[in-house]
Amino acid sequence: MNNFNDLVSTILQLHQQLQQSAVNAVNQMLTTRNWLVGYYIVEFEQNGKNRAEYGKSLLKSIAGKLNHIKGLDERSLRRFRQFYLYYPQIIEAIRGTVSPIFEQVEIRGTVSPIFEQSEKMALVVPQLKPGLFIPGNKILQRLSYSHIELLLGSNEPLKRTFYEIECIKGSWSVRELKRQINSLYFERSGLSKNPECFN
Repeated sequence: MNNFNDLVSTILQLHQQLQQSAVNAVNQMLTTRNWLVGYYIVEFEQNGKNRAEYGKSLLKSIAGKLNHIKGLDERSLRRFRQFYLYYPQIIEAIRGTVSPIFEQVEIRGTVSPIFEQSEKMALVVPQLKPGLFIPGNKILQRLSYSHIELLLGSNEPLKRTFYEIECIKGSWSVRELKRQINSLYFERSGLSKNPECFN
């Protein structure tokens, strides 16, 4: 580095790259937290005593106890539960990480059991052929939780997978994903009427 402008440019570039890496790491951890919160809620619902008694008030009660933590309101908890149920493959991305807390997560017979083989995933997502889902590590690395929250608006697995693929392939921002969903991109693609073309 012979000149001052090169030095400044190098430092700026380094800063921007590392700052983006930090943002991505924080997003992945928040997304992981949201999935795990959903997991714990489902586990409690399935294994808790007197389920009928707490029923609808469970999320409200949890939110009331955690109201000092931003982002853990009743609506968010409902979405986290849905996130866990719609994206069981996330477990593969958080197992074997540096944090020992993720190793303690034991999935046992929940409504969305974690599947060892992709053929079994097709049982949860019956519209898709075996193996046609986005791996958990890709979801965590390439989509922010804001992307995922938009995708949770659809209860159609094929539609969600379509938008996941397009979003990752096109590096769509949340705004672009929302625009594409609102413009009925999936429906216009013809896949909603001919899902076999997707497989």
